[in-house]
Amino acid sequence: MRNNRLTFGITIGSKWTRIIMILIIANVSVFMLQLLFSTVSLQWSSQMINILTDEQLRQTSALPWYYPASDKFTKLFWLYPPDTVGHLWLWQFFTYMFLHSTTDPWHLIFNMLGLWMFGSEVERVLGSKRFLTLYFTAGIFAGICCCIFTPWSPILGASGAIFAIEVAFAMYFPNSTVIFYFFPMKAKYLVMIFAGITIFNCIIPKTGNIAHFAHLGGLIYGFLFVRYSYRVEDYLKKWQIHQHEKELMKEQELRSRVDEILDKVNREGLRNLSWRERSFLKNASKRYKKSKE
Repeated sequence: MRNNRLTFGITIGSKWTRIIMILIIANVSVFMLQLLFSTVSLQWSSQMINILTDEQLRQTSALPWYYPASDKFTKLFWLYPPDTVGHLWLWQFFTYMFLHSTTDPWHLIFNMLGLWMFGSEVERVLGSKRFLTLYFTAGIFAGICCCIFTPWSPILGASGAIFAIEVAFAMYFPNSTVIFYFFPMKAKYLVMIFAGITIFNCIIPKTGNIAHFAHLGGLIYGFLFVRYSYRVEDYLKKWQIHQHEKELMKEQELRSRVDEILDKVNREGLRNLSWRERSFLKNASKRYKKSKE
């Protein structure tokens, strides 16, 4: 294992990788869209309040489309279990990772900072494809955890995926030094602190808008991915090889049987074949044509 030392300084640009840059640009771009839609929605709502009666306001606020989101863009793309699971808006398991709080820009800033700090090194270890697999499957798993444990609370943000990346970084570079609130700390201890705080907040829930179960899901998934993903891939490869060998054996048995029947045809003629032998030749011919196509 390499021992990397991560610090803030003039080497910021060297830590950029292509995938990390794309993810950060995508998150910031979606955030700008959120600001646009929320601003338009706020102005439209203020104009409607001036022209609607009290009875009309009560009816408008009861519309399910606007609850509990403030605008249609957020309603469509954050993860709200009654919509995600109840209405089968399954794309929200993917899209919610790109949305962040428009009232608290630090939500986006800290997530993107964590993605930059830890994601670049993890991507270099895993490669781009495996890194994206970790990022998105961790986010989906975090969303599922929230649907199970907080089924009436909407969530947005990339925190679940980023927590998984932080765990992966700590497992690949446990003795690397990172900066945490201006204090140097080994990566493995930092993740232990995050895990302890997250578990505590899940056991003793507090009022607030932090999706602790998404963080916990990300931590668990990141550990499982690093520890077992290669084993799962090896198992799947062995299973595929085994299935291929079985198909080859079946093919050999089929050809052997066809050869036996054709030998009988040469000896005794086609008329002396039984109904089963004729049916077998017919099916074997169809199978051969399909495999050729």
